Amino acid sequence: MNKGKLFILAVALICFPMIQNCGGGGGGGGTSDVIVTEQLINDAWAAIDIGNYNSAQSTLQQALGQTMTDAQRIAVHNALGWAYAKDGKVNQSIPYFEVAATSSPADKEAKVGLAGALLWRHQTTEDYKRAAEILGNMPPEKFTSTHTGLALSAAKVHSLAALAYALSGEMDLAQTYINKAAALDSMSVGTTVDRIDEAFQLLGWKE
Repeated sequence: MNKGKLFILAVALICFPMIQNCGGGGGGGGTSDVIVTEQLINDAWAAIDIGNYNSAQSTLQQALGQTMTDAQRIAVHNALGWAYAKDGKVNQSIPYFEVAATSSPADKEAKVGLAGALLWRHQTTEDYKRAAEILGNMPPEKFTSTHTGLALSAAKVHSLAALAYALSGEMDLAQTYINKAAALDSMSVGTTVDRIDEAFQLLGWKE
């Protein structure tokens, strides 16, 4: 084989993987779709921050039809959960929170949202118990929020855990968590640990 043919073969071998990853065809849009998805997620959170929940829901439903990474799939479901919950459609938020809260790695904001949504639904005492378990296993001490617009804090998550444990009948744990909440934020001092409406006030949801 002469040098010219060897050169052409070498170029072909180098370029072939790049051609494969260029998108198009039936295999999805690759990197460009992932970029579009990221922009849709950012746009949705911007809409949530200003209370435009319908717009956020529409944008995120559009994102679900895009090619996305595993991390983006979790992010889209978390955002959808909050977009529905803050719009008063809490029961609709649960399937989206479930995906984000039970994925690996699980989204901590989604865990808080799911716990709050279960308290809202409270079909049976199992909803209370699962909400307490979700928050207790996180645990609240390790909570950090990615989106400042949700106004979540470790103190609020401790208070929510206290409410969940109280409603589950575990008053000792409820008192432990409310004491921790008070230590983190003086505004939590005196918070009632057995009133379910307190949970929705903490999350900024309308009952």
